[in-house]
Amino acid sequence: MKFDDVISAVGDFGAYQRRIYFLICLVSVPVAFQTLVSVFTLSIPEHRCAIPEMDNDTYASQGSWHDDLINQSIPWLSQKNMYSQCEVFVKDVTQREWSNMTRKCDKWVYSKEIFTSTFVTELNLVCDDLIYKTYANMALMAGLLGGSLTWGSLSDRFGRKQVFMLSVVGQFSCSLSTGFVHWYLPFVLLRFFTTFCDVGMVMTSFIIGVELVGPTKRKFAGIVVHFFWCLGLILMAGVSYGIRTWNHLQIALSCPTILLLSYRVFLPESPRWLLNAGRVKEASAIIRRIAKENGVTVSEKILSLQELKLESNGEKIWHIFIDRTLLFRCLAIFINWCVASVVFYGLSLNIGNLTGNLYLNFFLFALVEVAAYFVCLVFLDSFGRRRLQCCSMLLGGVACILSLFPVMYGGEGEAWLTVALSMIGKFGASAAFAVIYFYTAELFPTVIRNSGLGLSSVMARLGGILAPYIADLGHVISGDMAVVLPLLLFGGASIFAGLLALLLPETANKMLPDTVEDAKNFGRRTAAKNKSEETSMMEDTDDQRDVHILMAAVNEKKKFTE
Repeated sequence: MKFDDVISAVGDFGAYQRRIYFLICLVSVPVAFQTLVSVFTLSIPEHRCAIPEMDNDTYASQGSWHDDLINQSIPWLSQKNMYSQCEVFVKDVTQREWSNMTRKCDKWVYSKEIFTSTFVTELNLVCDDLIYKTYANMALMAGLLGGSLTWGSLSDRFGRKQVFMLSVVGQFSCSLSTGFVHWYLPFVLLRFFTTFCDVGMVMTSFIIGVELVGPTKRKFAGIVVHFFWCLGLILMAGVSYGIRTWNHLQIALSCPTILLLSYRVFLPESPRWLLNAGRVKEASAIIRRIAKENGVTVSEKILSLQELKLESNGEKIWHIFIDRTLLFRCLAIFINWCVASVVFYGLSLNIGNLTGNLYLNFFLFALVEVAAYFVCLVFLDSFGRRRLQCCSMLLGGVACILSLFPVMYGGEGEAWLTVALSMIGKFGASAAFAVIYFYTAELFPTVIRNSGLGLSSVMARLGGILAPYIADLGHVISGDMAVVLPLLLFGGASIFAGLLALLLPETANKMLPDTVEDAKNFGRRTAAKNKSEETSMMEDTDDQRDVHILMAAVNEKKKFTE
């Protein structure tokens, strides 16, 4: 008897699991806050060089005399249709007039129309210091990478619940402290450790939830949690609209995390981890609680977890790199993870460079994600993993490429089209991100599936680190290409990854590989054998496939312990 058989006996998704799963989904809300709050706190409002020797200069006009003084002291850039953001005219001391020579300015004034202040305006991270904004976003993504490498092994050793509570305390402390710092280095370090703890919160809580859900409901459980991420983005758009000062916004979005401390009482430890740790009585107590709350009567043999067969760790991940076919599949999978992450986070961070209201654009981008996850939930089985992954990446890539035309050849009246195409690109990236997770879990053989998912997750984090650099290209080049170039890079990478996905074998309605040898032969079977195999497994293929997906999701925590 396997643990999945026990869960099926006490109820795949009964009242107990629904309650715990809802609590786990709520974790995604504060995680979404802290992952993308930099869209607002690190935003760069419209600005220009301050008029030299004028202490009360403002971005808004103070009258005709002020406008004349701006024209005399600040160069007008006709190509950008704005005053210089980095240079001022040099004043001739003897003539007391402004010369045609320029120098770098050391003081700036910012528009207060959208933000009262951001971290960028407070530290003047513009012109030569603009790269520090990119570094700050890179630190955020590096925190996700560091968390992916760390929390899995810690949860294996100390338990899911203990690690979850530790990461909650860490995330709350770091995110709240961020709102009180006014120096660059502490800000970046706190942002790193905030997202570092975000991974621990999401990873460990999700594992607890998925381990309590039966095979028939795991696809549902794996997708629905993404909707709560979108709920977090929608709520953040509203809170950010009402709070326009960066540190006040940071503090406000940090406070909800403290509510998760109550999970110390409400969230159970993972029964699968308890079994692996030899704590059978505690695991049995949780199973009894599930059966009681679900109103299910089962035998004492099941409740006491007698004759339970535990999963083995299997072969090593490096075995898959020996065979040329499997190596190519790994590269295709890793590229899709990396590109999906680059485009997903890149387009999210690029919202501030788009025309239109920032808050409305952010809200619409969140709704686009909701639609993408709904499409995945409906079509993941019927349309097939390979085609859905390819079409999602191609849709996002083509949309980004097409943004070239309204920007380069359209007027101000067509600016909305660029925003719309960016949203279509976000739709494709969001759907691809959801699909590639399931697809990867099915392509890797059972014995190394957890390690394969772990490496894939690292590739996604590396892509996330690249995303801020691409998204911020618009600040270092001028003209229409400031908007177009990031989208062109996102689009080209998406199209390449989407076409590469076509070279992977389809896994929907197929018996999945259990060993490395099975993986070598997967996709090479004759059409007749495939047809016979699919017919024989017609009734139980969904359960079998979802069991494999569970093993990937549940054991993802072991990604680097192999």
